[in-house]
Amino acid sequence: MNRIPFVAGCMLLLSAGSLHAEAMLDLSFENAKDAKHFDQTGAGVRLGSIGDRGCLIVDKAKSEQAFKPIAVKPLTKYKLTLRASVVDSDTIESNDRIADFIEQNGGRGFAECKLNFLDDAGEKTTFLMYGKIKVATPGVNIVSKEFHDYVFVFYSPPGASLLELRIAPRGRDVHVDHLTLEAEQEEGTVNCNPDFRYGSFHAGEWSDGQLYVRPDAQTVMKFGYGGHSSFFAVDDKARYSFECKGVGYHTSSGKVTVAFFDEVGNELGYTHLFWDRDMEKVATKTGIQPLPGAKLAMLKPSRVIVEKVLVTKD
Repeated sequence: MNRIPFVAGCMLLLSAGSLHAEAMLDLSFENAKDAKHFDQTGAGVRLGSIGDRGCLIVDKAKSEQAFKPIAVKPLTKYKLTLRASVVDSDTIESNDRIADFIEQNGGRGFAECKLNFLDDAGEKTTFLMYGKIKVATPGVNIVSKEFHDYVFVFYSPPGASLLELRIAPRGRDVHVDHLTLEAEQEEGTVNCNPDFRYGSFHAGEWSDGQLYVRPDAQTVMKFGYGGHSSFFAVDDKARYSFECKGVGYHTSSGKVTVAFFDEVGNELGYTHLFWDRDMEKVATKTGIQPLPGAKLAMLKPSRVIVEKVLVTKD
């Protein structure tokens, strides 16, 4: 299997799921005061309305519109919610293969909210793998003609001190009704998107899998041989619990492991968590301590259909 398209790293929700009580950024674009958050504006960007909604309108001819950088903490879990729509003939309402197209081109052919992290010197910074391969945080593709909430939960890289959001219309008119950035507090886990709660259009940074909805309305992910989550932060002095539910589907046994890494992505080793036969009911392991020097971890499901995999600190 190939990496699931991020569908812009987002899930299409019909209603907002957070009260944004401690939002770092909460823009409704109802009046001119929100313009202070833009990093310069010019032709092609304006505050207007679509129907009865006040919104930010970014014209298709505009290259990108940046927001002023927002202070973030390194290795911290955040949640971005973007209520937006796009004027395009190719949307999820008209084309059920949008996800395939995004997978093929990495979302570069669709409107997007890009996430750029900056270090103390103002230079771009990312996660690293093996100390040298840059692992950039994907953007949020905007692929619906109707307004939807696109939700993306992510970690900031180790060297991050600022986050810059940029709207890239890529030849399409983009309407943004609401944008919220906040510290993520609702999932109750160390890892991101642990139970695919945002629905079948949101893979987040889970890779080598396919999301689908079962007849009982539960969203699950079917992983191939090389499935993995995004990086999440761990403390090598702490202990963690793991809870997983899923089933195998292959003639070879499926499994879930967790790999540990230092701050620059050098793999220190891994711990086996569960075989597929153990996960048909809820399987748990507690008291697992990361390897010495570990700052990051990554879940690695292989040949299993997963309903949830939760990581919590003991």
